[in-house]
Amino acid sequence: MDARSFDAGAQREIRERAVAAALEGTAYSFAIGKNDPDNADAPIVGWLGFSNVVRGVFQATHLGYKLAERAEGHGYMTEAARAAIDFAFGTLRLHRIMANHMPHNHRSSALLLRLGFKTEGYAKAYLFIDGQWRDHVLTALVNPEAIVPDAPAR
Repeated sequence: MDARSFDAGAQREIRERAVAAALEGTAYSFAIGKNDPDNADAPIVGWLGFSNVVRGVFQATHLGYKLAERAEGHGYMTEAARAAIDFAFGTLRLHRIMANHMPHNHRSSALLLRLGFKTEGYAKAYLFIDGQWRDHVLTALVNPEAIVPDAPAR
C-alpha cells in the first residue's frame, strides 16, 4: 500500500467513492483493520473490494485486495476475504467471484487457493502495471448455492 492510502484526505475521498458505488450496486469496498480492544484507533492495514459487479445472466464481480507489508502473514486478508465472500454470495446473491494475480505473486496465489478459487486460465499482457503489460493467472470462485437471477423488468 502506498503512503497516500493512509492520508486522511485520501481516505475520505476513497470512502465517498466507495459509498456512491455501493449505493449504485456497482462496487463494494471494505477496510481491513487490526482488531485491538486496547486501541480504538487501531490502524487500517488493508483494503478489499468487489468491482465491476454485473447483474443479469452473469451475476459476477471481480475481487481486488491489498495489504500493508507489515500486516502480511498474520491471516488478516484470509479472514477479511472469507467475510467478504460470505457477503457477496449471501447478501448480494452473486454467482461468481473472479480474482486475478501475476504469476510470480505467490502470496496471492496461496490466498486464493485457501479461499477455494480455481484457476481458469492465463491472460497474456492482461493489465498495465508499473510501466508494462503484465500477464495474469485468472481464477474464480463459484457460489455453491444455485442462484437464479431475478427476471429482467419488462
